[in-house]
Amino acid sequence: MAFSTELLCFSYACSSQNPEMVEKLKHSNKILLPESMLFELTKDSHDSLENKLYFKVSHKETGYGEVCGVHEFSSPPGVVHLPYHIMNSCCIEEGSNVNIELVAPPKGDFVKLRLHNSKEFSKLSNPKAVLEKIMSRDYPVVTQGQTIALHYTELDKVFMIDIVETKPAEIIEILNADINVDFDKAVDYEEPTPEPVQAWSESKFQARDVSANIANYKVTYDMERFPGKGNRLGSS
Repeated sequence: MAFSTELLCFSYACSSQNPEMVEKLKHSNKILLPESMLFELTKDSHDSLENKLYFKVSHKETGYGEVCGVHEFSSPPGVVHLPYHIMNSCCIEEGSNVNIELVAPPKGDFVKLRLHNSKEFSKLSNPKAVLEKIMSRDYPVVTQGQTIALHYTELDKVFMIDIVETKPAEIIEILNADINVDFDKAVDYEEPTPEPVQAWSESKFQARDVSANIANYKVTYDMERFPGKGNRLGSS
């Protein structure tokens, strides 16, 4: 089903939504759409809405945009509410018109990520579980080349992560999908400093003068303590 429209775009900071919802969604890629769109999407179709929850929000002039999931159909008529970090990445200004297009991304099977602050992220008690939890909660769909903001509420920290590569397409759904995850070198990665090679010291490794020290190793045979004579092997 093809569907597209044009709406006024405002960030959550400019919305009348309750502060709890604003805090919950501002670090996600979930948007609020007007209830009229829900009616438009369902009036001529008996399909499940589960297949209609992803929309590309695009700048009208440049066409650049990102695919987002829908949190609710509760924004004012003619308005889409969008996280500010997505507006910023798409150069969309408050109150500007944006294109909204229905998309159907495939289930993903591979994603490569690049952490911006791996040192801080690695200090979490279970980084892998944190990553999976936040992405599945806040980013049901991801786009190759975008940067997402993961909000770890327990510490009130935001971790920026680049979506370096996605398969089988540039836009994939990650909910209920068996995805292989790989990591590129982090933005803050530093090559380990090689240990300096110690130079040979002439003062420690001087050639010994054998002739000068041979007297120290000369043994004097004591005939009084050890009398006798030597015999040649094989002699009678």
